Amino acid sequence: MSQDLALPAKHTIFIVDDHSLLSSGLCLLLNAEHDLAVVGRAADLEEALRDSERLQPEIILLDISLPQGNSLDFLPRFRQGAPTTKIIMLTMHEDSSYLRKALSLGAMGYVLKRALDQDLLYAIRSVLRGEIYVQPAMVKQLMAGEKGEDPEHSQVTRTNDAGQLLWSSLSEREREVITGVARGFTSKELGEKYFISEKTVATYRSRAMTKLGLASKSELVELVMRLGIPHKTL
Repeated sequence: MSQDLALPAKHTIFIVDDHSLLSSGLCLLLNAEHDLAVVGRAADLEEALRDSERLQPEIILLDISLPQGNSLDFLPRFRQGAPTTKIIMLTMHEDSSYLRKALSLGAMGYVLKRALDQDLLYAIRSVLRGEIYVQPAMVKQLMAGEKGEDPEHSQVTRTNDAGQLLWSSLSEREREVITGVARGFTSKELGEKYFISEKTVATYRSRAMTKLGLASKSELVELVMRLGIPHKTL
């Protein structure tokens, strides 16, 4: 006699966007994944607040620009109504002031609409792991700081704050590998330390460098030194 096996629970997602074609396309994309399920959609902020509080999804995909206003101003209400829900902003705004405000208000991700097909699934799974996801195209702008923004702080301070934020977006293993790389250890040595292959070390290194917006080891060493990242002995 056969016995039915329980299927693993899917991660629940709620979409807030007033463009019906985009919203429908996101539903098709996400529901096609074996571990993701869209449990609701809304085009109105007040409706979205009510439904997200009722459904308590794991992830909210929230468009920044909606007819009722800038959804960044509603982030505290979303977080109050669904305190365990993680919010990923969807936007056309490539302005780091929007990004900084979103992250300061508790958003866990920032994805440009022009790159949804490439980066959204990765962003969702990063946020589900407890990581912060910043669109790679925005990283250098975030690190550079904004001239004239926040006059109470110097550009160096703003850059360091951004560096700490981006460092926190790395997974624990990415931080371990990238710190080892900054200290001069080879992929072979790091692989032996963490019981992973050299190819896997290279994958962690590449992923971390992309998240940090860095192009060379010298840039990595400079960032690690500036942020005072502690060096664990291998």
